[in-house]
Amino acid sequence: MPKRIEHVPAGKFLTLDEIAAFVADAFAAGANGADAPKARLSFSGRLQQLVAEVADTE
Repeated sequence: MPKRIEHVPAGKFLTLDEIAAFVADAFAAGANGADAPKARLSFSGRLQQLVAEVADTE
């Protein structure tokens, strides 16, 4: 079963620090640079949520 890495902002939109934490968590869970995350955006185009599905390699 794939692992789901999901980050939502502490405020209204994701900050660069929160995006960096998401990337670090995804790599720690086994993601590679070719994996594409899914995102939810606001009407103004700002990030509100990031999700990555990481295949279980065990």
